[in-house]
Amino acid sequence: MKTSESGIELIKRFEGLELEAYQDIAGIWTIGYGHTGPDVEPGMKISERDAEELLRRDLKPREQAVDSAVRVPLNQNEFDALVSFVYNVGIGALRSSTALKRLNKGNRVGAADALTWWNKATVGGVLREVTGLTRRRAAERALFLTPTQAPDVRDPKQINENTRATPVEDAPRRGNPAESRTVQGAAVAGGAGVAASTMGRDSAEELDQLETNIETGQGLTESASAGEGTTPPETAGDAQSETDAGAEGATTTPAAGEETAGETQGDSGEETGDQAGEDAQTGAETGDASPGEGQTAAEDIGAGAAAGEQPADATTRTIEMPERPSKHEVHTAETQIQFALLILIVLAVLFIIFARIDDWMNYRR
Repeated sequence: MKTSESGIELIKRFEGLELEAYQDIAGIWTIGYGHTGPDVEPGMKISERDAEELLRRDLKPREQAVDSAVRVPLNQNEFDALVSFVYNVGIGALRSSTALKRLNKGNRVGAADALTWWNKATVGGVLREVTGLTRRRAAERALFLTPTQAPDVRDPKQINENTRATPVEDAPRRGNPAESRTVQGAAVAGGAGVAASTMGRDSAEELDQLETNIETGQGLTESASAGEGTTPPETAGDAQSETDAGAEGATTTPAAGEETAGETQGDSGEETGDQAGEDAQTGAETGDASPGEGQTAAEDIGAGAAAGEQPADATTRTIEMPERPSKHEVHTAETQIQFALLILIVLAVLFIIFARIDDWMNYRR
C-alpha cells in the first residue's frame, strides 16, 4: 500500500515546512517536512518542491516497514496513521511497540490507544511530555479508528462498527483484585503488622514471666527451668533434707567420740597423778579439760557435714552449659526487627495512598 493524500497532509501538518536547515528540540539537523540524515548540513536551503520530493522519498521505506510488520489486513486510514507514526518515531520503534503487538492480535482499538503512549521526548537531557507529540498521537489515533466506508447498521456482523448504539460511561477497571495496588499494599502492611504484634506479645509474656520469677524468688534474671543449670524446687527440697540429716548424723557421731575421749583422757590423768605424786584434784582438772577438746573436734566434724563436704571417694560430675544470648540481646534484636516492620508498614500505607490517588486520576468513575 501507499500513503494517501490525506495521510500525507496529516504528516505535513505536524512536521511543518522549513526551507532552511535547523536543529529540532532533540538537537537533530532537519529540513523540509522533517527530513533528517547525513545530507542535511547547517546553512542548507531548499525549495518547497524539493521538500515535497524529499517527503515522498522518505515515505517509501516507512511504507515498506508497515507492510512487513503488520500481519492483519489494514484499511487506508489505518495504514496512513501507522505510516505517520513510523515517520515520527522510526521503524525500530514500530517493531518493538505494544501497538503493533496488539494490532497483530486483532485488537485494533487497543493498538490505537497504544499509539498515544509515544508522547514523550528527551529535551535538554530530561524526558518529558511534549504537547506537539500528544496532539499528533491523538490525530493518528483518530485517523486509525476512522472507517473508510459507512457501516451497515442492520448487519449483526457489523455491530463493532455501529456508532448509533446508545453509549454509557464505563471507566476502565482492573482485571482482578490481585492486580490492585491497594490490595497489594494492604496485604504487605497487614502481614508486617501481624508479625510485629506477634513479636510484641511474645516479648510481653517473657517480661511478665520474668517479673513473676523475681516476685516468687525463683530467679533474678531468668525463669527457673530444669536442664538449664537451675535446681528444680522439689529437687532442692530433697537435697536440703539430706543435708540436714547428714548434719544430725555428724553431730551424733562426735558425741559418742566425746564420751570415749573423756574416759580415756580421765584414765590418763589418774595415771599421771599417781606417778608424779600430785593430788587427786589436779588429776580431776586434767580429766575435765580433755573432754573439752573432744567436743571441739565433734563441732568441726558437724560443721563440715553442714557445709556439704563430701567424702574423699565421692564422684563429682561437672555439667557444662552451652552459651546462649542474654535476655537483653534477644530483646534488642526483637526491637530492631519490630522497628523494621514498622517502617515497612509506613511505606506500605504511603504506597496505598499513592495508588489510590493515581487510580482516582486515571480510573475516575
